[in-house]
Amino acid sequence: MPRTFRLAALALLLLPLAARADDGPPKLKFDEVKEVAPGVFFRYSSIGPDGSNIPFGGSNNIWVVFEDYVLVFDANFPKEAAAVIAAVKKTTDKPIRYVVDSHHHGDHAYGNAVFAKEGATVVAQAHCARLLRVNGPKEFAEAGRGPTGRKDVAASSLKVPSLSFDDKLVFDDDKGQRAECHFLGHAHTAGDAFLYLPRHKVLCTGDACVNGAYNFMGHSDSASWVRVMERAQGLDVKLVLPGHGAPAGKDLLEKQKRYFVELRRQVRQAIDAGKPFDDVVAAVNLPWYKEWTTIAPTKANVQHVYDELTGRVAPWDLAEEFGVTEGPTPTRATPEGKTVRRVVVPNVMPARLAELKRLAPEVEFVPVKTAEDAARAAADADAVIGFCTPEILHAGKNLRWIHIAHAGVDKELFPDLVKSDVVVTNAQRLHGPNTADQAFALLLALTRGVREVLPGAVADAQWRLPKGQQQELRGKTMVVVGLGGIGTQVSKRAWAFGMRVLAVDPKEMDKPDHVLALHKPEKLKELLPRADVVVLACPLTAETRGLIGKEQLETMKKTAYVINVARGGVVDTEALTAALKKGRIAGAGLDATDPEPLPDGHPLWKMSNVVVTPHLGGQSAGAADRLWRLWRENVRRFVAGEPLLCVVDKAKGY
Repeated sequence: MPRTFRLAALALLLLPLAARADDGPPKLKFDEVKEVAPGVFFRYSSIGPDGSNIPFGGSNNIWVVFEDYVLVFDANFPKEAAAVIAAVKKTTDKPIRYVVDSHHHGDHAYGNAVFAKEGATVVAQAHCARLLRVNGPKEFAEAGRGPTGRKDVAASSLKVPSLSFDDKLVFDDDKGQRAECHFLGHAHTAGDAFLYLPRHKVLCTGDACVNGAYNFMGHSDSASWVRVMERAQGLDVKLVLPGHGAPAGKDLLEKQKRYFVELRRQVRQAIDAGKPFDDVVAAVNLPWYKEWTTIAPTKANVQHVYDELTGRVAPWDLAEEFGVTEGPTPTRATPEGKTVRRVVVPNVMPARLAELKRLAPEVEFVPVKTAEDAARAAADADAVIGFCTPEILHAGKNLRWIHIAHAGVDKELFPDLVKSDVVVTNAQRLHGPNTADQAFALLLALTRGVREVLPGAVADAQWRLPKGQQQELRGKTMVVVGLGGIGTQVSKRAWAFGMRVLAVDPKEMDKPDHVLALHKPEKLKELLPRADVVVLACPLTAETRGLIGKEQLETMKKTAYVINVARGGVVDTEALTAALKKGRIAGAGLDATDPEPLPDGHPLWKMSNVVVTPHLGGQSAGAADRLWRLWRENVRRFVAGEPLLCVVDKAKGY
């Protein structure tokens, strides 16, 4: 949720000679400060293309003067931070209360401690704050170490943000000054923050948009960067203040986007033509880019896009958007780590098989069509992807890894596999968006009466109104059982509908902003009487089998709905059927049933307050793409001896 800071005191400082964004981009010399809009100042830091003799002056800086305080955008390096503070004091006598890091790189965040000594609170987007907290100490130390290290960093200390935001954070006052911190997605880094000044139509971009050949892509995702620039273009902007380079008009956003669009297209064309990397570099030709920046696209940028498109870098969204994590697995640093020679894979398209061969040319990939074929091919294989049977395990004497292509593994975890040293991975968390959509399709079909009026839903299909009153979701309470990938996505959608979300999960985790309260499973019985909707999104284990039965259903409201997008066995089908017949609850939406498929003639098929779908939640083009990218990334990790993603705890069953 957006947060707003309102501080009322003296009148807003408005210098009479301030420029207006409408007047066009100001012309500045390096280290010059100019008021680009009333109460908005820009400091232009020196920078030049690689190989130039222009000294690097860190990032550009912007500060906004409010009624009784100053907000600075980007902390710069410690040395430059001191210069910025001195410059701020020449423009106003108001104290610096906030410094916002546009991202975690040193030239934008390592001056935090200098600002903190001035009494400033350090602000950052949540991903940026996490990167500074987790990776920052090591990276900060390295930046100040050795003869090439920065002396100002060595003499300073790392200050991590104490105030973070997810999507939006607003600062304003009673005189009309307003600054909005926006997170538009993963661009230059995972935690890029934009500072938008709507009154002045000014956008401060950090390194998500630069004016010149200053794009470092080492922590970027170029496809997502394009989408971020499109979102930025949706803002009403006349003046862009980039992280590096001179101020410009809104057309700079289009230039930045165009660079990544055309770079990706040309690299993709070269890859598809089968060219080796050096020929890919030579094939990239962007004359307009050289006219803009004075240099051709760097080899490092071409390499990064090439690595993205060929699976050589981890897809950013798996961790950041879906919460996929590494698990304990044999690596080359452990005694179990061995050279990978043979991997059995599903019978994929030739283009995808070619991707795997580019990724690991020394590995033999063996495509198979069936589990029986996989068992025959597993005899001397190091891994099997997409199939998991006792026959495969027993045949695979050298087997170290099995990947299951879906999230639920209750049917695959047979005793010998659980006891073995074979690492099992699955598609946990990656079916969240599609399955959450399915949950709401079921829920809305019930609450809006769709089940009763669709042609074919009743024997005499015709124009008719549903018998009951349609319900709206706003203000209702949803209990989400299982706050994994699916439960998280369900709760986000429920929050967007204006619902109160109460979640249940056994794992220790931070409560998401979109969840009102997070409880342990033993609290479920206390929560059920409060629920208007219960969504089941938990794995099927010994603890969750029959979780919703006669006793639980009897505690629920007569107006409540049960939505099951987990496994059929989580619900006692007989008890649910009886509760629905008696009107004990209002309805049920089932994408999973027990038994599955639900037999013809089963009473649930005939009930107007029940919607049954044939386990469609796992199906979508987006999910298929995520699953492919997951196991391609895991192949890369397995061959490189790195920890795998989505490792199943075989003892727990998920």
